Amino acid sequence: MDKRRILMTILVLLIVIIVFFTVGYVVADKISTNEPQTEAITVSPSTNAPQISSTTPTVTVTTLPTGSISDYDILKDENIQPLPEPITISINENLWFLTLVNNQYRMPEDTPVIGAYCAPGSDVELDYRVAVEYRKMYDAAAAEGIYLTPYSGLRAYSTQKRNYQNKTALYLSQGYNQAEAEARAAMIIMPPGSSEHNLGLAMDIIATDDNFYTTKEYAWLEKNAADYGFILRYPKNKQHITRVEYEPWHWRYVGVEYAHAIKNSGLCLEEYLQAVGLMPQAEISTPAAIPTENTTTS
Repeated sequence: MDKRRILMTILVLLIVIIVFFTVGYVVADKISTNEPQTEAITVSPSTNAPQISSTTPTVTVTTLPTGSISDYDILKDENIQPLPEPITISINENLWFLTLVNNQYRMPEDTPVIGAYCAPGSDVELDYRVAVEYRKMYDAAAAEGIYLTPYSGLRAYSTQKRNYQNKTALYLSQGYNQAEAEARAAMIIMPPGSSEHNLGLAMDIIATDDNFYTTKEYAWLEKNAADYGFILRYPKNKQHITRVEYEPWHWRYVGVEYAHAIKNSGLCLEEYLQAVGLMPQAEISTPAAIPTENTTTS
C-alpha cells in the first residue's frame, strides 16, 4: 500500500512539472512575439534636440570609388564637380546657431552680425553670442594647460570674396578652366556668403595646419568641445558630403544639445539637419550689414 502511494505521488508530481513547463513556454513565446520592435534612433542628451528617426536622410552625395571612405580625396581631379547655383537663405532667428551655409546655401550679403572678442589677449571675434561660449571653452581648456588660441573667427563678406577670388586665380594659373578653378577653390575657401566665418559661428583654432589633428589641443576638443556647443565641422570621412577638405582646426558652434546630438549621431551637419527636418529655407526678407575681419580657409 505504501509503495502504491509513493508511485502515485511521483506520478502526480511529474504531471504537475510537465504542465508547469508547458504553460511557461507558451506564455514566454507569446510575450516575445508581441514585444514591440524598437526603432533605431540617435539619442540626444536632452529632449530639446530633435532625435533622428530610422529613416535614412536623403543627402545628395558623390558616388564614392571603391576603397575606404577615409581615403577619399576631395581635391583629386576626378572628384571635382561644378558648383551648384546657390540658394539665398532666410535665417531663422530662433535657431540662428543651426544656420547652414555651404556651396548650396548662401546667407544674404547684408546679414547683420555683431562681433565680440572671445579670448584674453586676442582681437579675433565671433558672433557675440558664440564668443561667450568660446570663452567658457577656452578657460576650461586653459585650466588644464591647453590653450585654444583663436586664429580666425568672424570674417567680413568682402574679405571672404577676396580670399576666394585669389584662390580661384591660383587654380586658373595652373591651367584649370573657370568652372574647375571655382569648384576647386570652394573646397578650401568658401565663396562669400557660403562660409560660416561670415556668420561668426566658426573658429579656426591655433592655425590651419593639416597636422592639427595630432596635437593635444585637438585631442582636448574631440573629447570636450561638444560640452560647450562646438562640433568638428568638416570631418575627414564626410568630404564627399560637405564638399570641403578635412579641416581639423575648424570648429563650429551649434549649441550644447545639438553638438552632443550631432556628435553621437556620427553625421555631419548637412546630414543631421536633413535627418531632423531643419534644412534652410529660401530667403523671405532682407536684413542689413556685416563687420570686418580677415584671414584664410573655409
